Amino acid sequence: MSRVLFCVVPERGHLNPCIGPALALRALGHDVAFHAPGDIREQLARAGDFACFGPVQSPRAPDARRGEAFARQVDDPAWLREWIRSLLIDGVPDEVGRIRATIAHWHPDVVVIDPLLYAAAIAAHLDALPWVSLSNSLNPVLPPSLASALLDTVRALSTQRDALFARYGMAPAFRGCDVLSPWLTTAFTTAAFAPDAPGDVVLLGPSIPPSARGDETDFPWDRLAPDLPVVYFSLGSQIYYQPAMFGTVIEALRDRPVQLVMSVGDLLDTDALPSLGERMIAVRYAPQLAMLARASLFITHGGANSVMEGLAAGVPLLVSPLCNDQFHQVPFVERAGVGRAVDLRRSTPVDVAAVVDALLTCDATRANVARVAASYRRSGADEAARHISAIAEETHRAKAS
Repeated sequence: MSRVLFCVVPERGHLNPCIGPALALRALGHDVAFHAPGDIREQLARAGDFACFGPVQSPRAPDARRGEAFARQVDDPAWLREWIRSLLIDGVPDEVGRIRATIAHWHPDVVVIDPLLYAAAIAAHLDALPWVSLSNSLNPVLPPSLASALLDTVRALSTQRDALFARYGMAPAFRGCDVLSPWLTTAFTTAAFAPDAPGDVVLLGPSIPPSARGDETDFPWDRLAPDLPVVYFSLGSQIYYQPAMFGTVIEALRDRPVQLVMSVGDLLDTDALPSLGERMIAVRYAPQLAMLARASLFITHGGANSVMEGLAAGVPLLVSPLCNDQFHQVPFVERAGVGRAVDLRRSTPVDVAAVVDALLTCDATRANVARVAASYRRSGADEAARHISAIAEETHRAKAS
């Protein structure tokens, strides 16, 4: 039996799209384990009882990467640049050692990496193992003309980054923040959404697991009115502490014939939000896949995973990016005609209400969403597993010969 080791950043937006491929690989007969520089054991136990290696505690406390203080820090461009440098470069040497220890203990045939976790590519290289870049973003398919603050930061860090890899005898290619694999680089999308994707990237389709992915929570489904369209609003699991943005949407939809469901994180414990209308529900964390199956519109920060899941569910998107690669989704969304970008930090409730009404009623948008959703009906999780399986089996046979 061949073995596949996933090395991931310990955040939901990075881990969630790996669950489907991991389950599919197990169904193909492979042994699958995970390594992360933080504790993801609880979710992996619920998703499939996968073995997990790496430190139980992250080098940073979990609440240092989310909540009110984090949202305030991310608004500071200088702080954000330093944070990106610390994530991509500073901790790499120590993490290389930890991943190599996992490899020595578990003996994988292939390493599947989060392409932001540079230490995983380096560790696999040092141990002469093939490694696959399984991207959870659109970084591998970004057009060269795209400009963003994140890409400016990446370019400024490129000399340090290249020197880091050179220390280990590597000179890989990069696109966006992602390190590209000479064996296989993938993106969880299709040509219907990324028509100009480079030929060195395999477009898989969406990564939606066939069963629980381990982050599901209870929800008061009986409170949903069957005769009203559901507008689902989430700003992800990190920079969600945006009371003004939630407040704008609450006021915009207070008198509209829709049901607003909001995933608000720790804002649920505060009085920072305005009073909710009787057709509004706020929860700490919503079961997103199940919610999108009921939704008529998804208001999102534009995280690549959220955009992928919304399109797979056939839901139009209102995108309001906050930082980093969230802005990269906007040109893809607008070019495909599957939604609109709105800055909820600067828009008025009247402006937002008009966009929501338009997205709920626009025939062209619905047709475009249906077109992309049709291309997303193929399982990116199964496709990823098929490609990874071929590499794992070839390596396993080579070891045995």
